[in-house]
Parts: sequence; structure tokens; C-alpha cells
Amino acid sequence: MITARPLARPAPRRRGLLAAGLGMAMLGAATQAGAEDFTPPAGCTAYLAVQTRACTVSQHYTCTDTPGGLWRMDFDEQGAFYQGLINAEAQWVESRSLPSGTVTRTEFPARDAASVSTLLSSGYDDWDFDEIRAGERVRVTGFDRLTGGTEVIDGETLLGTEFETRYYDATGALISTITGREYVSATHRRFFSGIRTWRAGDEETTSDNSPAEFLYPGDPGFASTQPRHNCGPMLSALATEEGHA
Repeated sequence: MITARPLARPAPRRRGLLAAGLGMAMLGAATQAGAEDFTPPAGCTAYLAVQTRACTVSQHYTCTDTPGGLWRMDFDEQGAFYQGLINAEAQWVESRSLPSGTVTRTEFPARDAASVSTLLSSGYDDWDFDEIRAGERVRVTGFDRLTGGTEVIDGETLLGTEFETRYYDATGALISTITGREYVSATHRRFFSGIRTWRAGDEETTSDNSPAEFLYPGDPGFASTQPRHNCGPMLSALATEEGHA
């Protein structure tokens, strides 16, 4: 299940138990340092940072107020732009687009919730749920499938996946489709983005948000909010060559 499933043309990157009022409080605490090191909110612990090939860095953390939940905050060269939460089965629960504040929430119970346990045990998992974004209900269906391939990135062993996600409006009309390949970690029980293609009508965009570095507490740069791969002119050149958004 891809970490970001935009309904319209993808902006710079966006999976979805957020207690009432917790999201904004956490957001303020986590981003107040701006371009300085990431400081998790009170009651939360940072455990992993991932630098990507797309000039972003993701800070992963857990919080006592959302047991079993896995939080993530993404930063680009301009600062924080995304905050998201998944549950213990890697089902997208909630995401917040920054700095617009637009919130997308999954509606529970889901018709068929995503399950990373099912994917890891059987090699395939499909899902079907509704999400609410700015008052709009959208049906989301799709699947994840293990490809059988394994890749080691910066010492991290990841399983290759392929996926398809489809968005439908309230009338059942198809809004957009996202297909591609990404990675799933049996250790972290979550997905990491790879190469994906977004299509809506005649529009099509391909992007590569694959991980480049995995950093743990004590590693140099672990708390940094500054991305360091393919940024600036390098990112522009990569976008032109590969058709990135």
C-alpha cells in the first residue's frame, strides 16, 4: 500500500487513531524547530529516519497516545509538508497536508482493511475502504503483491511489491489510478515508496521516492530535517529525465 495516494495531480509527496486535538499539537511540537533537527512531540519517540531519492526525508516516530500507531513526518528543502499515521497493519488511518492543513481520514470499519500480515504470509493483500477528505467521500480499492524480489538498501533488507490503487467518487466514477512498485519491510511492518505512476484522464505522472538511506538513533544525521539526495539542480535534472512530478 503506497504511502501517498493523492486524488489529483501529486504534489511533493503524501498513509493514513488520531485523538481529538492531538494532530495539531503534535504538528506544532514537531515542526517548531524549522530547518533544525527533528524533535518528536511530548510522549513520542523517534525511531527511524529515511532519506529518499526524491529530495525528502521522513522522520518516523511512535506516541503513547496512539498505541500501535506509526507516525511519519516528511520534509523537503522548504520544511515539513506531510504528517501521516498508519496502524499496526499498515492501514492508512490519517494524513495531513502541510501547510494547508487539509486532513484525509479513513472511515472505519473498513469494508476490507489493508493487512501487512496477510501480505507477508500469503504474498497478496487487497483492500477496499472509504476516505473523507475536505468533506468528500472517496472509495479506495486496490492490492499489494509481493514480487518475490528482495533488495538491500543501505543495509536494510526490503521485499519488493507491486500495487494498484483506484479512487472512485460517490457516483462510482473512476477519479484516478496509481500503479507501481515499492518496498515492504518485515522488520518495520510498513511500506516504503518506490516508482509509481499516477493517471487521471489524459494526465499521467511518474515519480521515484525510493529510499536511499536508513538512519537510526545514534547515527550521524538521524534527526536531520534536511534532505540530501537529488536536491536542487540535481532534482530538476532527474525530473526532466524520468518525468517526475
